[in-house]
Amino acid sequence: MSQREAPRPTIPVGDLLSDPLADLGLRLLAGSSGLGRPIGAAVLQKPGLALAGHPEMLRTGTVQVLGRSEVAYLEQIPAEQRRSVLGRVTGVPIACFILTHGASPHPDLVGAAETSGIPLLVTARSTARLIDVLGRHLEERLAPVVTIHGTLIDIYGVGVLILGESGVGKSESALELILRGHRLVSDDVVTLRRVGAVLNGMGPDVSRYHMELRGLGIINIKDLYGVAAVRERKDVELVVRLDRWQDGKEYDRLGLDERTHRILGVDLPMLEMPVGPGRNLSVLLEVAARHHLLKRKGYHPARELAGRIQEALEKRR
Repeated sequence: MSQREAPRPTIPVGDLLSDPLADLGLRLLAGSSGLGRPIGAAVLQKPGLALAGHPEMLRTGTVQVLGRSEVAYLEQIPAEQRRSVLGRVTGVPIACFILTHGASPHPDLVGAAETSGIPLLVTARSTARLIDVLGRHLEERLAPVVTIHGTLIDIYGVGVLILGESGVGKSESALELILRGHRLVSDDVVTLRRVGAVLNGMGPDVSRYHMELRGLGIINIKDLYGVAAVRERKDVELVVRLDRWQDGKEYDRLGLDERTHRILGVDLPMLEMPVGPGRNLSVLLEVAARHHLLKRKGYHPARELAGRIQEALEKRR
């Protein structure tokens, strides 16, 4: 399989002031020189322990959320201790501070942020709301990404990633599946993004909904068959590798040995499907998707049959 993993993404703090997060109403209070600082972690931190004297708990490239308790703590400690704590905290390469509930920052915090070039932002939203909205935004923007040579298609609601060497019949199988009412996500190149423990796949913007067919050229599935034949993205649940038939090679005939295929640290169930004359791949792929749905509900026919055979053997004994 040909795949190319992109470098670990980061986003500049200045992007938090853009339209996608308009609901949070973030405003910059200090540290404008650090708006280019990279955010590299989707998890937001509350720096309570760091302010109490443990700056080693801070993670590089994180957003630090200052709620009511952190603001109150900074207000009540002695001035010398406050400046010492803020000096140690701003010495860590964090991304930025965000005040919630529209809190007014202590002048020492404003000064420390300005001096260190760490942006200090404020929102009128609650801490829980900020963590929910911004956390989901960062999780999507900072998700690991990999580009794979293959075809992704939605079959009965199951995202099936079809792999195999060039010319083995991935595109032709996908086209026949589209004619049978299923939906294309991407052909030839699939971009996979890991969000949590889920792999979400889509096609490149420049070639979305296009398909290459040898002897025919490039076609646009959306233009030919309408919007019902395509979808922009789909979570991947099953991997099917098409393999040219090889005499003498042993293929799984019972389905008891469940194989997996790892992408971006996620193990996906995988089937290896031999390609040969007389095999209707589109029908086999439909069966594979239906079979996956049954197993997801807890029904495994191969194991049931094996259990019945074992039971019959025990009775004979």
